[in-house]
Amino acid sequence: MTRALPFLLPLLLICSSAFGQDADSAAKSTSPAIQPSTVVGASLVAAGTAITFVPALQGINTNVRDAVWADGHGKLTFDNYLQYAPAAIPLAMKVCGVEGSRSSLRDMLALAALSYTTGFLVVEGVKHAAGVQRPDARSNTSFPSGHTFTAFTGAEILRQEYGHKYPAVAVGGYALATLTAAMRIYNNRHWVADVLAGAGVGILCVDFSYWVGDKLIEASSDRKARRAELEAMVSEPVLLSF
Repeated sequence: MTRALPFLLPLLLICSSAFGQDADSAAKSTSPAIQPSTVVGASLVAAGTAITFVPALQGINTNVRDAVWADGHGKLTFDNYLQYAPAAIPLAMKVCGVEGSRSSLRDMLALAALSYTTGFLVVEGVKHAAGVQRPDARSNTSFPSGHTFTAFTGAEILRQEYGHKYPAVAVGGYALATLTAAMRIYNNRHWVADVLAGAGVGILCVDFSYWVGDKLIEASSDRKARRAELEAMVSEPVLLSF
């Protein structure tokens, strides 16, 4: 497994840098149109797509696979469970009443459901449309990695909810997600491009869902403000002059 990690450590460092910048923005009470994490997510999808479909770059996939499998090791299966660990952390923190969260438990679950549903549709749709063969040749649904998508979706939810107050916890979530991605390569179930794209889709789907949530909250606040204004106008005494 240590052979796979060096190829994905830059992924963890890039993501850590991105949510560090997002935390600074939150501390300054700014709301940039495009978050650094969104740029990272889009870049990962672009990189994975390019490596998969640009002939000049396709050798990256085979070079990484050959380097990781040089010792002919056996497979491990804990990535099937590890993929859910990043999402379990914010859920546990929310249930335990840890302060610093962005949303209520109900709202977080709703945003998580939107993130996973959107991402599942994207991942499964692209898997069957692209028809990329897995490195172990067991199927043609390699690109992008569903396990990696699941792990990075949970990590990004954790960052959105608690990263501004507990950045170390957010780093831990991304570390678990990166380990999941490394395991997919280690087990010869995915190319490196697959996990890059899967990670990017996870990050983008969460950022999109939280953007939608923010817009809905703003719209609700505007409606409440207008309703309050109308009620105030109706309750004011009307003076008639003759």
